[in-house]
Amino acid sequence: MKKVFMVLGVVSLVVVLAMAGIGIFTWYKSSQYKDTAVPYIKATVPELSKWDPEVIKGYMAPEGIKDVSDENFVKIIRYLSKLGALLSMEEPSFSNIYTGSTLEGGSQTIVTYTIDATYEKGDAEITMTLLDLGNTFQVYKFHISSMALVE
Repeated sequence: MKKVFMVLGVVSLVVVLAMAGIGIFTWYKSSQYKDTAVPYIKATVPELSKWDPEVIKGYMAPEGIKDVSDENFVKIIRYLSKLGALLSMEEPSFSNIYTGSTLEGGSQTIVTYTIDATYEKGDAEITMTLLDLGNTFQVYKFHISSMALVE
């Protein structure tokens, strides 16, 4: 019986240490982008929320919109514009970071944040994925989830 409790104790300790390690790693990675990505997002979301396709394209990474025709891009922005004007937004919350290879043989880092926002027609959650260009960012993609778009 003593061995069972010993094994359970060791397993529990390993799980706790693994969870703590993941938490510390996530905190470390998110802190790297706090002074760069968060201000970029705070400046970009209001511009994207003007619902002007040409302005939005200026913020987008070419890789993020290469498979979307201009006609479909305009339709998507027109659909999102049903939310109305941006009234407020919360502090962006770090979600994920991914560093991987590109088809051209280089590497790229993609950082994802979620932002709670309030628009004229209702609340929304924005998931914004940024392409890290070293000294700046480009919007790789963004997704807006809102019940106001359903109505």
